[in-house]
Parts: sequence; structure tokens; C-alpha cells
Amino acid sequence: MIVTVHQPDFLPWLGFFKRWKQSDAYIVLDDVQFIRRGWHHRDKIKTAQGVKWLTVPVKKKNRYYQKISDVKIDYHENWQQSHFGIVKAAYSKAENFDLVFDTFTNIYLKNHRFLIDLNMDFLKFCAAQLRIDTPVLKASSYFTKETKSRKLLELVNAVGGSVYLTGSGSMDYLDEKIFSEAGVEVRWQKYEHPIYPQLHGKFEKMLSVLDYLMVSPRPYDILP
Repeated sequence: MIVTVHQPDFLPWLGFFKRWKQSDAYIVLDDVQFIRRGWHHRDKIKTAQGVKWLTVPVKKKNRYYQKISDVKIDYHENWQQSHFGIVKAAYSKAENFDLVFDTFTNIYLKNHRFLIDLNMDFLKFCAAQLRIDTPVLKASSYFTKETKSRKLLELVNAVGGSVYLTGSGSMDYLDEKIFSEAGVEVRWQKYEHPIYPQLHGKFEKMLSVLDYLMVSPRPYDILP
């Protein structure tokens, strides 16, 4: 059984969805620390003026150390309308604009209190578009007393996993030895970024999945 464990990022890149599809279970790492100015609440899209960030503002006063599941969205600024304008200007001529923009707008207008609920709604929509049906579980549903690599191993064991599929981002900290000792194979994702027809000039890698969904009438074709 192949298991991947990853934080519930905001509209993440295609490489994450490929790993999700290659797995038999995706465990949402919702009970670890939120990283400010990280991928948990922002990602990049491509516009006529170049790459731009879409950032969801969060409440951070006296909340420097909070779990992802506890992070609340800050609605003091009119950031939703700003995002609508940026996305519409960037993709209104895209082939799949109407469907994706309507869903994008509807999810935003739910006015989620917690960031994780916003992110999970987007992940579910993207998974449906990419025809990913791998079951989703939450780390907070399992009692884990360890941290870092040992926590990941505990989670993989909790669902009966024999292979832990992970991305290159964990190379700096993952302790492969403890997985080997527990009889769990660590498999590193080897992802070759696909080239697809983008708008606005030279191709840019590692953008939000939103870019790909906008321009692709058959988005599931890219994740065989």
C-alpha cells in the first residue's frame, strides 16, 4: 500500500497531484505548524504582467505558533475581489475559464472561517477535475506522539502502508533509516514537469494547478 502525507496547501502545483494519484491513501497533515508566507496559504499564477502570487491573508496576531487546522482566514481586507480581478484578467480567454472560474468564485464566497476548509474544498475540486479518487484521511484523526520523520512513519503504519511516497522537499529532514528498520520503503517521487499550452508567453514551471486547469479542457489527460 502506497501512502503519501502532505500538508493541505492552497491550490498546489501539479507535482503534488501526481503523487496523490500514484498513492493508495493521502494523509492530510493538518496537525503540524502553519508556516507563514509558505505554500499553506498562497501560490503562483501566470499573468500578462508575469508571475503573481495569490495569497489568502490569515489572522496572525499572537498566533505565531499554530497548527494548520487552527488557522483562521482574515477578512478585514477585500482580498477575494482582488483575487477575482487578477484571475479573470489572466485567464478570461482560457479554454476552460468558465467552469473553473465559476467554481473558484463559489468556493471563495463560502467565506470559510478556517484556512484548511478553503484549501480542502479546492483540493476536492481539483481532484475531481484530474480524476483522482485516492482516499483522503486526516492526520489529526490518528494519535501520534512523535514528530518529524517518526510522526510520518507512525501515520504510514496507522493505515497499513508499506511504501511512503514523498517529494524532494523532504530530502533535508527525512530519516530513511527508521523507515527501513520498520519495513517501510521510502520511494522518492521522480516528477518530470509536463509542458502544456500556457497563456502569456514563455512557459513557466511549478505554478498553481489553477493555471493548468484553466487552459485544459481535458485536464485528466496529464496524469495517466
